[in-house]
Amino acid sequence: MSFPRTLRILVAGALLACTPKGPTETTPPGDAAGDDESVPEAPPIERSGQLMNAGRPAEAIAVLDAALAKKPDDPELHYTRGIALQQVGRGDEAVAAWKEAVRIDPKFYPAHNGIGAVALDAGRLDEAVAAFEAAIAAKPDFADAHYNLGRAARARGQNDRAAAALTEANRLAPEDVDVLFLLVQVDRDLGKRDEALAAATKAASLAPDDPEVRRTLGHLLMEADKIGEAQVEFSVALQKRPDDNDAKLGLARALVKLERADEALVHLADLAARLPDQAVVWSEWGAALAKLGRLDGPDGALAKLDKALALKPDLASAHIRKIGALAQAKQCKPAKEALKAFTAKHPKPEALTQAKAALTGCGK
Repeated sequence: MSFPRTLRILVAGALLACTPKGPTETTPPGDAAGDDESVPEAPPIERSGQLMNAGRPAEAIAVLDAALAKKPDDPELHYTRGIALQQVGRGDEAVAAWKEAVRIDPKFYPAHNGIGAVALDAGRLDEAVAAFEAAIAAKPDFADAHYNLGRAARARGQNDRAAAALTEANRLAPEDVDVLFLLVQVDRDLGKRDEALAAATKAASLAPDDPEVRRTLGHLLMEADKIGEAQVEFSVALQKRPDDNDAKLGLARALVKLERADEALVHLADLAARLPDQAVVWSEWGAALAKLGRLDGPDGALAKLDKALALKPDLASAHIRKIGALAQAKQCKPAKEALKAFTAKHPKPEALTQAKAALTGCGK
């Protein structure tokens, strides 16, 4: 993917290219160009971009300082200096440079966006929103500012506003996977499952090698009861990132639902070794073993479910699965005692209903 899933700050190279999609590829100055006195020196912003791209931000700052001594009212120079300052961890000075840029030119939209990005990263949400709105007012088709506004609105708990901002960002940049990915999460939070699934499917088509996108699509497919398709997505995510524990757990769940619990056991044993303190892993392991009828003994379903409950006594899935496993084994008295123990924990009504249903075969 072109961008990390983070705040967007338009970099100097992109500004020079007159595009809101930052950073462009620049070529560091080569030895031949540096030694050839007939080659004119690059303009300060271009030169500083080359230096930043080469990992020499301090030199880039020096170039910009020299240029600003001659042209102190150039907003592009101030903005680019802010980018360089940010690269060396001088965030407050970067913001000061960007504020100077917008003082000189109030419609200098990338500087507003940079100010907002730093504020959002620091948790100053009101300041961030105001800055992103200023960037959008100056340039309504600036997709990155809409994306950042969506992030800020979500951080405020304003998912409807976040969805509106991200929908606009998606309209402006329909192939931007980061925008789609965040829109998936917001739609999911809003309960818009179909919209989330559609956005995730499109994101996966645009970024087929992105494990996070494929894993997220897998979860949405599971929720839509498209288990076979989900299994494929989790498998691809693991191929791309073998240490993705969430994808591995998703794959195991899908395999169990596909009546392939024996295949799931390998993944669950591996997860238990990696995450021995995660109760949900032991609960899923117990569910897979129960599916295969392997209930008793130290390596059976009941032992795994008891381990899950030892780690997290109020884990509803483990209680329900234990009740079901005992009922499956016709151990009705222990099953009823397990239900009584679960009831004493005052579970949610839907969980209690599932627990009672798990007693099927044992009577009342």
